[in-house]
Amino acid sequence: MSQKKDLFEYFVYLVYQWYCEAKNLDFNQGGNNDLSKLKLIKLHFFACSTSDSALRIFNNFHALPYGHVESDVYQIIDQLNNFTITKSSLVIKSNFSIESILTSISPEDKSIIDEIVNNLKNRNRILVTYTAFDLVELSHKWFSWQYSFEQAKKKGSLSSYIDKSLISNELKIYSF
Repeated sequence: MSQKKDLFEYFVYLVYQWYCEAKNLDFNQGGNNDLSKLKLIKLHFFACSTSDSALRIFNNFHALPYGHVESDVYQIIDQLNNFTITKSSLVIKSNFSIESILTSISPEDKSIIDEIVNNLKNRNRILVTYTAFDLVELSHKWFSWQYSFEQAKKKGSLSSYIDKSLISNELKIYSF
């Protein structure tokens, strides 16, 4: 779980950089952002969907009412060392250190996170500017969510595991 936490933290860092880029903000001026828990969890799913390597690491996706959620990430999202992520925004902690993030992950894993963020940016450069609920709506168009959430409802539940092969093999939608 520690590996996922460190890799997710690096992912958050890259998404924050992307957000600042898209909004023409300096890294230190991005404090007024909408990178909420929901939005980051949605962006994380979309990014992971671009790479089987990422789906081998982040391998615990579930279909929930607001779309795909990597359950292990959901459990650790409040325990990040460099960021506080609230229901409405991301805050960089005063002790922020990219070096501490980079020393906690392997070069191979760093490369995977770099790749998935770049893949997502290449598929839809403005995706990071969508609202959290736009991203939820977009994720609801995916077969993996529709099928898995329907299975959950048949069992009287609001959550169902999503096999990574469903995500890997489906038509991927990154824009409206």
